[in-house]
Amino acid sequence: MIQKTKVITLILFGLLFFDLSAQEDGFENDKVANLPDNEKKVRFGLQFSPNLSWFKANTEGYKSEGTKFGFSYGLSIEYFMTKNYLFSTGINILQTGGKLSYNGAIDVSDGRSLYVYIPAGIEAKYALKQIEVPLLLKLRTNEVGYLTYFGGFGFNLGFNYQSSADYEVTLSPNIYDPAGFNGITNGSYSNDNVSQDINWLNIGLVIGAGVEYNISGNTSLSLGLTFNNGFINQLDAKAHELDASGTSVANGSEDPYLSSKSASANLNYVALNIGIYF
Repeated sequence: MIQKTKVITLILFGLLFFDLSAQEDGFENDKVANLPDNEKKVRFGLQFSPNLSWFKANTEGYKSEGTKFGFSYGLSIEYFMTKNYLFSTGINILQTGGKLSYNGAIDVSDGRSLYVYIPAGIEAKYALKQIEVPLLLKLRTNEVGYLTYFGGFGFNLGFNYQSSADYEVTLSPNIYDPAGFNGITNGSYSNDNVSQDINWLNIGLVIGAGVEYNISGNTSLSLGLTFNNGFINQLDAKAHELDASGTSVANGSEDPYLSSKSASANLNYVALNIGIYF
């Protein structure tokens, strides 16, 4: 039901955008809706946005374990369809992530012999880096004093190019003697490249609002708050099959049984957007 709602929102956004585009010519002679500068329909800006992100787990046995601080920076491009309606896009470098806990298994082999897995409780802290392209419709008020208020909604497209993870591992008791497997014990482990476990694409619904302060001429400072609700699964790894006690199940070769379906978690974040437009 939730996915259907998001698809319907996507369709409505597209229809609204094309409707406004079709009406653009009709605004050219409208003094009220006229563009700020008939010679300038496009403006550019720079933005920096600290964010708090988290995973929403959708797979049984997976649990979100809190937020991660990140940020983005990049170039913003806005096209004036009318004085009060803008199409906003650009390109950003986004650093985000989140924490998930689940019951699984870790590999304790030495890499030169058969793989050996030990059931364990795992808390993974993911750090994701993405190239992000926003596709937003921005609605602005007329200038009140030096201030212009705006709201916006649309979509963000994120393309993952680097992923890493830190793991907190708690070995399942009375299963194996950790001392016999290369000294693996409870503790922290890191992996600088987990891109094979992360979806390369993210799409999120975006809604936000803010205010602009006109410094001089076409130069304005912008401050806003946006919420990005991701609706594409960000995990690209199979979930572990668990027994009745919640312990990862292994076969006779001590390889873990994996589900036929991928584990699922969506990435959400709230960002404070600080920008300057020219």
